[in-house]
Amino acid sequence: MNWNWTEEKVKRWMQPAIEIPYLAERWKGCGFKQFLDSGCGPGRHALYFAENDFHVTAFDQSEEALSTLEKVSAERNLHPKIIQGDIFHMPFEDNSFDCLLDYNVSYHTNTEGYFEALRELRRVLRPGGEAYLTLLSQNDPGFLSAKEDEHMDCYTLIHAGGTPHFYASRDHLKEIFTGFEFAIPVREIKSAGLDSGKESIHFHLLLRKL
Repeated sequence: MNWNWTEEKVKRWMQPAIEIPYLAERWKGCGFKQFLDSGCGPGRHALYFAENDFHVTAFDQSEEALSTLEKVSAERNLHPKIIQGDIFHMPFEDNSFDCLLDYNVSYHTNTEGYFEALRELRRVLRPGGEAYLTLLSQNDPGFLSAKEDEHMDCYTLIHAGGTPHFYASRDHLKEIFTGFEFAIPVREIKSAGLDSGKESIHFHLLLRKL
């Protein structure tokens, strides 16, 4: 899925999410340095981690978003490694990163695509490294109210415009995230979208690679 990063939209999306300061402090305390922001967009989180002395790799498929990140990085005298590509075929060696972020990114696909993206995230994360992911919950109002013909399977819902979205239930999380352990208890959070104001429910997961 390729976002249309208008100037107005970029401004709304440059404030880091509320969890990011906690993650930066936690990962500093773990001695982590190599950080991947997967699906970084215009770079709100990549910039924060760069400002906090991580070795940042910012990865996204959108040339437009990465151009914005490159410009802002130069203005702030920051030097993240900026790479264009897709989450299903990451151009990184195995075990490249100590920690990574997948914030509202990989679930914009069908079931097969989600598991493929998750395999890539696990591959590039070193053993003992941590990943913070968000994932749509099947308690989400949109999932619960969807018509039968909008469901591709038990996990995937087709949104307006034909874009598939992957949703999980709490009962399936351990099965989905095989090869990881949960570093903190799973949180299920209700929020409203920055652009639409539409209510959604996401799992927030801090995972450690086994």
